[in-house]
Amino acid sequence: MIILTSVTDNLQVVLGGNVTANQLQCMSSWRDVTTSTYTPGRTLVNTNNTTDVNIVPAPGADTQRVIDFLAIYNKDTVNQTVTVKLDADGTEYILFKVLLSAGESIQYTDKTGFFVVALNGGVKNSQVQGSNSAIVNVLNTLVMTADVVNNNASANTIADVTGLSFAVTLGEVYWFEFVIPYTSASTSTGSRWSINGPGSPTQLNYRSEYTLTATTTTVNSATAYDIPAASNASSLTAGDVATIWGIIKPSQDGTVIARFASEITASAITAKAGAVVRWMRTI
Repeated sequence: MIILTSVTDNLQVVLGGNVTANQLQCMSSWRDVTTSTYTPGRTLVNTNNTTDVNIVPAPGADTQRVIDFLAIYNKDTVNQTVTVKLDADGTEYILFKVLLSAGESIQYTDKTGFFVVALNGGVKNSQVQGSNSAIVNVLNTLVMTADVVNNNASANTIADVTGLSFAVTLGEVYWFEFVIPYTSASTSTGSRWSINGPGSPTQLNYRSEYTLTATTTTVNSATAYDIPAASNASSLTAGDVATIWGIIKPSQDGTVIARFASEITASAITAKAGAVVRWMRTI
């Protein structure tokens, strides 16, 4: 339970840096309690980059403000470090701090405390220690719940497999594996599969393998993002699968995400729901 008991108590949210496109959306539900009254209320507000914002403002005199629910949704296109803190008459107490991926949300309830909701709607179960560091040798899994289509009007235009990603922290080393079932609009429409992530990684080594025919595949090795540069020449219309696996040591916080392209203009390659990414911090 979080209770604001003074006219100088504010529950605040602040980001670790400026947003790229959209401020984060914040909502709180609370109730004011006095010796004679009970008054429910809510606050709707957006973040303001590195400036503190009151997600729950101070109560009035002789009033206790009990916080029942909080939600902070990352509407930006990149990860954001989010800190929730209590400002008690100018003295700040950090209550929760996390690197929040795009599309994820922080939530708080009176009964469960703080937790993070992932892109697929499930509660994130990877643990953190220190400054948002994932525990070594803990396997994390994320399943994509909706199809993602690339039928770009320009051939071989690579795009994100939206929702199939994981957050990384600078200086740490991660093993990862994407397994992506997909379909093609035609057997004569090839594809390419790769990854993107934070700029200028200290270490990046990965391989991708995906379907050519019922019995053959394309295999690529890479040390840079969006490799290979060209699509292969054929696919199955159904029964295709792409795998991407490797090691990354990022030089900045960010998100590693699967990417794909269609060989033919406006000919769809569809990454199917049920695709999965597994990752683990190794060092």
